[in-house]
Amino acid sequence: MNKFRGLLTLSLSLAAIAALPVAAQAATAGAAGACGQFRVMHNDKISGVSFPAGPYNMVNSGMSCAQTTKYFQKFLEAGKVSSGWQVKNLSGNRKRFTKLGTNPTVDFQATPASDPTPTPTPSGLTCPGTFRVLHNDQIGAMKLPAGSYTIKLASHNTPGLTCKLASNDFAYFLNNDWAGNLPRPWKMNVAAKSFYMNNTPSDGFSVKRVGS
Repeated sequence: MNKFRGLLTLSLSLAAIAALPVAAQAATAGAAGACGQFRVMHNDKISGVSFPAGPYNMVNSGMSCAQTTKYFQKFLEAGKVSSGWQVKNLSGNRKRFTKLGTNPTVDFQATPASDPTPTPTPSGLTCPGTFRVLHNDQIGAMKLPAGSYTIKLASHNTPGLTCKLASNDFAYFLNNDWAGNLPRPWKMNVAAKSFYMNNTPSDGFSVKRVGS
């Protein structure tokens, strides 16, 4: 499906937010490069290696960014690497996944990323600015026509969920989950155009198209 994903722009009145470019900025297979960020939703482990919740900077070699995201998500869901792969801790909290027996090397690394300038949570629940979807899109059965969207937090009580992270998550869902298979613990309500965690509708956010 040629969705031209990644042609997403986001303008916020308080701060510019960079959407996760995972599949959107996919590197050519066989090349090495950065793949933006992937956010681990909760403290997790893969084959005994710890992955604390938070954003990770992703780089790869010998594979595309779309493949990198797919493997990382698969390993997190399984709690272990697939046969023929290994994961190791490196210096500086880096985690390296290597596909064994490949020449040249096929691997990717995940490094915890800090966010020194998080977007402030607004006094109201509706985030400032708008999120622009440039083409008619969908996340599973949720249709998302091209246009500008506001993002609204479900409550102020979700630990760590800011407008910036909600926007990044929305971009990630658009880039990777057109079939509706959201990464755990996320679920969605198609009719309400909302996304929530841990089966709790108050832990998440909703989107609403504005204008024509």
